[in-house]
Amino acid sequence: MVILGFLYSYIPHIIAVNTVRQAVAASEHTVTQFKILRDVYSKTVLSEILAHTTLSVGTDVQHDNGVIPLPATLVQEVSRRLHDKGTQIRLYSPYPFPNRKDRQLDEFGLAAWQALSKNPASTFFKEYNSDGRSYIRVAVSDVLSNQTCVNCHNQIADPTGNQWQVGDLRGILEVQTDITLPIRNGIVISRYITFALLVGLLSITLTLLITYRVTVQKRLSACISAMDKVANSDGICRYKLPENGNDDISHLSQTFNKMSSRLNTSLQSLKQERTLLDNKVKTRTRELEVATQQANNANKAKSQFLAVMSHELRTPLNGMLGMAQIMSTSQQSERQPEQQRQLNILLESGQHLLSLLNDILDFSKIEQNKLELEIHTFQLADLIEPIEATYKPICHKKNLTFNLDTTLPPATMLRSDKSRIRQVIYNILSNAVKFTESGGIDLSIHTEKCGSCSESLLIITISDSGIGIRKERLKRIFEPFTQAESSTTRCYGGTGLGLAIVKQLTGLMSGSAKVESTLGKGTTFTVSMRVDIIDSIDNEQSKAPTDSATVELLPEKLKVLIVEDNKINALVAQSFCQRIGYRVTIVKDGAQAIDTLRQECFNLILMDNHMPTMDGLSATRIIRQQLKLDTIIFACTADILKKNQNEFLDAGADAILSKPILDVKFREALCQFSPRINQQFNQQPESRPQGTELISYRDLIEQCDGNEHKVLQLLQHFIQSMSCEYESLPIYYHSDSYQQLAMSADNIRQIATDYKLAPLKAMATYIVAVANTGNPPKLEVIRDLSRLMKKNIEQASYFLHSPERKSGVSIGYNKLQQSN
Repeated sequence: MVILGFLYSYIPHIIAVNTVRQAVAASEHTVTQFKILRDVYSKTVLSEILAHTTLSVGTDVQHDNGVIPLPATLVQEVSRRLHDKGTQIRLYSPYPFPNRKDRQLDEFGLAAWQALSKNPASTFFKEYNSDGRSYIRVAVSDVLSNQTCVNCHNQIADPTGNQWQVGDLRGILEVQTDITLPIRNGIVISRYITFALLVGLLSITLTLLITYRVTVQKRLSACISAMDKVANSDGICRYKLPENGNDDISHLSQTFNKMSSRLNTSLQSLKQERTLLDNKVKTRTRELEVATQQANNANKAKSQFLAVMSHELRTPLNGMLGMAQIMSTSQQSERQPEQQRQLNILLESGQHLLSLLNDILDFSKIEQNKLELEIHTFQLADLIEPIEATYKPICHKKNLTFNLDTTLPPATMLRSDKSRIRQVIYNILSNAVKFTESGGIDLSIHTEKCGSCSESLLIITISDSGIGIRKERLKRIFEPFTQAESSTTRCYGGTGLGLAIVKQLTGLMSGSAKVESTLGKGTTFTVSMRVDIIDSIDNEQSKAPTDSATVELLPEKLKVLIVEDNKINALVAQSFCQRIGYRVTIVKDGAQAIDTLRQECFNLILMDNHMPTMDGLSATRIIRQQLKLDTIIFACTADILKKNQNEFLDAGADAILSKPILDVKFREALCQFSPRINQQFNQQPESRPQGTELISYRDLIEQCDGNEHKVLQLLQHFIQSMSCEYESLPIYYHSDSYQQLAMSADNIRQIATDYKLAPLKAMATYIVAVANTGNPPKLEVIRDLSRLMKKNIEQASYFLHSPERKSGVSIGYNKLQQSN
C-alpha cells in the first residue's frame, strides 16, 4: 500500500516532467523547421521573385499586393496561422525593425536573451500556468546564417548603428505550446495504472491468504495447540503431531515430537528425584527442628545457668567484698602490716573474681547480640581521672612508670558510652600491667575526624614494655578464650575473654582494635571508637559536684530502711550507711518492709529482690501504688538479666545497685539522688527549715539594710531571671537538650543561693548532676521545681506591687535598728 501510494503521487510528476521534456524537444524541432523554411524562402523563393518580377520585399503584405513578406514577416504570419492549433511562434529581438521599435520584451524574453547571448547553442525554456492551463515557452537563438541575411539587415536603418555579420545573434525564435491536455491525459492514465496495480495486488494477497489458510495456518495452529498443552501440562504429555510432508512445518512437527518425547523422559526422572528430595528435606527439616529446639533449650539453659550462677556467686561475693571494704577503711592504725597485706590480697582477689564474672557475662551478652550501648554526655576528665587514679598506684607498686598523654582539654564534652570505653581501656591496661615486669606503660588519647560524617574517632593507644607476643599468635589474640601462650593462664591467670570483649565493644561502637608486638620488647594496642565531641567549656562551670562533696551535703541522721534476707549482705549495707552517719532499720522481706513503712517514715530504702514471703519487686509496687510513697528506693540485686532490672525500674525503683555492692557505687548513687533526698528530708514537719521555700521580703530588707529602692531592684531582677529559666526549663527537658538543661538548672541554683531558697537549690543541684551525665532527670523533679519557681515568681510580684506590705516591714525594720 505504501508503494501504491507512492506511485499514485509520483507518477503524475514523472508524466508532467516527461511532457515538458517532449514539448521542449518538439519546440526545438519546430524552430529547426522554421529556420529551414526561412532559409529556403530566402535563398530560393525570395531571390527568384526579386530577380524576375517587379515585386518588392516588405512587411505590409496584407494591404499592398506588390509586396512580398520578409523572412521575419513570414515567420510572424505562419505563427498567426498556428495559434489556433495550440502552438505559437514568435520572433523578437531587443533590436527590432523600425516598424516594430515600440515593441518591448517581457520578463521571459529578457531572461532568454541574456541566457542565449552567453550560449547561443543552448535552449532556454520555462513552464507557467495561466487561466488554469499549463504552457511551455521555448526560446532558441536566431543567428545570421548567410550573407544575404546580413546584407538585408545592414540595408535597414538600425537605431543602434550595428553592422551585422554572419553568425551574429540577431533575435530569438520562441515557441509557446499548450501542454495542459497531455499532462491531464498522463495523470488519468497514471491513476488507471495505479488502480490496476491495486486490484492486482489485492487479488494476489487474497489468493495468498486463502492458500495460507488452507495449507499453512491449520497445521501451524495444530503445532501451537500442542505446544500450549505441553506448556500447561503438570505431568507427562503424550500429544503427537502428524509428520507427513517435507516442508518446514513438517520438520517443525518432527522436532516437536522429539522434544516432547525427551521432555517426558526428563519429567519422569525429575519426578523421581523430586520425590527423593522431598523425603530428604522432610527428614532434614525434622532434624533441624529438633536441633533448633535443642539449641534453644541449651541457650535458655545457659542463660538460666548464667543468671543463677551470677546470683549465687554475687551473694557471697557481696558479703566478702563488703566486709573487706569495711575492714579496710576502719581502724587502720590498729592492724599489723601483715594483716593489712592480707586484707589487701582479699580485696584484690575479690575484685579479680568480680572482673572474671563480669567478663563472662559480657561475653555471653555479646554472643546473643543483647549488649546495648548507653549513650550519654560526659567530660573527658570523668573518663581519664578514675583510670589514672586506679593504675598509677598499681604501676607504682610494681615499680613501673605510668604516663597518660592527651591532646584534648580535660573539660572536653563527649557523647558515647563512657562505661564501655572505660571497660575497653581497663581490659587492655590490666593486661599491660599483668605482663610487664619492668619499664612502664604509656596511655595516649586523642581524636580524629571520621571521614565525611559529623562524628569523630576517639583513638586510644596503650603501649607497654612487657613480655610481648609472638607474630603467629597475634592473628588470634582477639579470639575468645585465647591467650598469647599456653602457659599464660598458669602464670598470670585470666579467662582469655578481655581482648575478645575489647574487639566486640569497639566494633559495636563503629571502631576497630589493632595490635603490634615484638617478643621480649613490648606490645602496643590501638583502638578507635566513634564519639560525638560536643563542646569544650570551663572546667569549674561544667563539672558537677564530686561524690564526697555531694554526700556531705546530705543531712546527718538520715533514716535508711534495709530490706535484705541475707544477714551478711544486710550487715554490709548497714556498715556502709552507719559509716556515713545514717540511722538504719533492717527487715527480712518485703512484707515486713510494708508493715514498717506504714508506721514510720524513711529517707532511703535499700531493697533486695529474692526474699521469702514477699520479693522486692512486689514490695516496690505496693510502696509506689498503694502507699503512694516517693521515698528513694535503691534496688540491690544480684540479677544480671536486663529484663529483670528493667522490671524493677518499672515497678518504681530509682536506681539499680548490682551485687556485690561496692562502696564507691553506693556513694555515686547517693550523689545522684542527694537533691531529692534533701528535698524530702526538708519537707518533713519536724525538720523543715523556715523561710526557705518562698522568697522573703523581710530577708531582702535586712540584706539591703532597709534600702527599699534596692529591694525593688532585687525583686525585679529575681522575676526577670527566674521567669526566663521557668520558660526554658521544660523546653530543654522535652527536647533532650541535657547540656542546656544543666546550664539552666545551674543558673536556677545560683539564683536560689543568692536569695536563700534551699528547696530550689536542692532540686536544681540534682538536675545539674544528672543532666551533666547525659541522662534525663526525673520528670517529677522538673515539675516540682517548675511549680516552686512559679510560686516564688508570684510571691516576688506580690511584694513588688503591694506598698502596704512593704512599708510595714520597712517601718518594723527601721524601729528595730533604732532600738539597737
